[in-house]
Amino acid sequence: MLSRVLGAVGVLLLIVGAVFAVRPVHAGGDSCGSVFQPDKGITPMQCDTRLSSRGDLVTGFGAGGAAFIAAALAVAAIRDRRAVAPS
Repeated sequence: MLSRVLGAVGVLLLIVGAVFAVRPVHAGGDSCGSVFQPDKGITPMQCDTRLSSRGDLVTGFGAGGAAFIAAALAVAAIRDRRAVAPS
């Protein structure tokens, strides 16, 4: 049960990170594009701080999601190993 909850939270964090990555960023009424695809014709100084902070947010959600999924796999592996090994 714990591994499923950890896995579900990890997948949810990865999805939230992906949504934030593709969602457009606006600075001062101008569209800056997304983390993956900045808009063309925008001077970098207008959007650098917004895109940088959004990139940090996406990285945090992605790393957190990956950590939760890794924890879910570790819990499942430990549980399986205990079930097989005689005590």
